Amino acid sequence: MTGRKITEFQRIANAKGWRFEDIAKRWELSERQLSRVASAGKVRDLDAVKGLPDKKQ
Repeated sequence: MTGRKITEFQRIANAKGWRFEDIAKRWELSERQLSRVASAGKVRDLDAVKGLPDKKQ
């Protein structure tokens, strides 16, 4: 992932143990659509990712 900017959305998702592929499937989006959502960084989307349950054991 060299050269890519880590978004706040991605930081939250990673901390909870979620991959973009899994979130996209859960939210019925393509990974490309989810990437655009993450890049936009809208408050509603950040709130939504914060609301995901932890996947980490």
